Amino acid sequence: MRLFQRGNVRRLSQHLVIHSRDASSPISFNVNLLKVPSNFGYSSSRINRMYNEDRWQTSILDMDVGQLVTDTSYSELMKNVDRVEEPKYGPCPKVENCVFAFGVFDGHGGDECSNYLKNHLFENVERLAITRESVDLMREFYKLKISGYWKRWNRRFGQVVIQECGLRNVEKWCKEYGVKFNDFVSGSKFWDVLDKMIASGNLTHWEIFRLRVWVSYLFTDLQFLTYENEFNSIQDKKGKVINSGSTCTSAFIYGIDWQDGDLNHYFYDEKVVSRLVVAHVGDTRAILCDKDGVARTLTKDHHPSNPIEAQRLRKLSAGLIMTDSFGEERYLNFANTRSFGDISAKNVGITAEPEISEWLIGDPSMVQSYKKRESLEIPDFGGDECFLVLTSDGVTNTLSDQEIVDIIMTNYNNKGHKWGNPSKCANEVVEFVQCIDGDDNATCLVVRLAGWGKWPILDRTGKLREERMMGSRYRL
Repeated sequence: MRLFQRGNVRRLSQHLVIHSRDASSPISFNVNLLKVPSNFGYSSSRINRMYNEDRWQTSILDMDVGQLVTDTSYSELMKNVDRVEEPKYGPCPKVENCVFAFGVFDGHGGDECSNYLKNHLFENVERLAITRESVDLMREFYKLKISGYWKRWNRRFGQVVIQECGLRNVEKWCKEYGVKFNDFVSGSKFWDVLDKMIASGNLTHWEIFRLRVWVSYLFTDLQFLTYENEFNSIQDKKGKVINSGSTCTSAFIYGIDWQDGDLNHYFYDEKVVSRLVVAHVGDTRAILCDKDGVARTLTKDHHPSNPIEAQRLRKLSAGLIMTDSFGEERYLNFANTRSFGDISAKNVGITAEPEISEWLIGDPSMVQSYKKRESLEIPDFGGDECFLVLTSDGVTNTLSDQEIVDIIMTNYNNKGHKWGNPSKCANEVVEFVQCIDGDDNATCLVVRLAGWGKWPILDRTGKLREERMMGSRYRL
């Protein structure tokens, strides 16, 4: 298998088409998402570290969320890996297939892994063909090349997919297709059942997209580990050796319901219902501000103290969980039990499997109507959500989630629409971390949602932040 090499990077699309609100008008605008500070903001700083190993990415994925096999197969994509073309900013993909992707990558042990994720993770989500061939390749890699934890993981592959990707009624369909459920759980009849579920329409686009994200994360980890091994094998003994890893939190948002005649129906528009999917590995974080200005934490850190992680590793981790001199639990020498890279601990269960969660966001009445019409049991926050924040742990180790949300709201309230936009707000968060003596790389992305600026004029943590600033100045 040929892998992407450093330097051969496909430029992901960050351009979208904005249509005129007048349906009879042919006018449309090609807009670069990074050049719209009123909709998206980003800021990253090394703070007090020598280097900044954080990375981030945003892109607009051209894909059908209901298909596992893409129009451009991954094998064809690999054939052209050595040919780098200039990016072509043509028309935006059909808006029904326009998936907005945002990600924060917190590297450790070097920036090689976080750079790799920035360049290739979303590309895989967009273009990786999820087939028997690609999934079997992934399973064999982890089973034979990594071994240890992954042998047991491989023996219950079907059960892992059911749990992580939210597949429903699998046992029922196994009976209908004449396949033993245990054969699906073990993975031996995984594709036999999955192919029939897709062909008969029993695997929904909700489940297909989660499966696509889950496989793409593991496949990207496979790519990086193989690249790292090949890179290190050709280095002189005195040359640089890669031994890095990275955590990651990604958010995927796309419209699923809108009013008739709306030509855009992007997630930040009014009268639109959107699906928010968060895929999480490690201790980067996703935070949502609801219509009341309350911070809603969308992720849980993958630390040894996390009950889900403790249960996952229990059979393998006897004696491996320890407490460091600061009183924090570690798994071997790792703070996170899930990450990309980190080859030295992969065989004992350090995994890049994402924990995937999803919500409906957007117009309140339309959200409830959509859930009733589609008979969906999916959580929501009451609609009119204000914004989404993705951060590295250099921010969340210093500030509480509500403090982050309050800094953004207060900045907008004090400076107005122009100077309090998401771009300026992301800078405010990172600068505040630096002001109160943060000690790790800090990265913050702020994504505007339909309720931007509609929150109550209230600062729940203002006094606390002022005291922290004064305390920091006193120490100086």
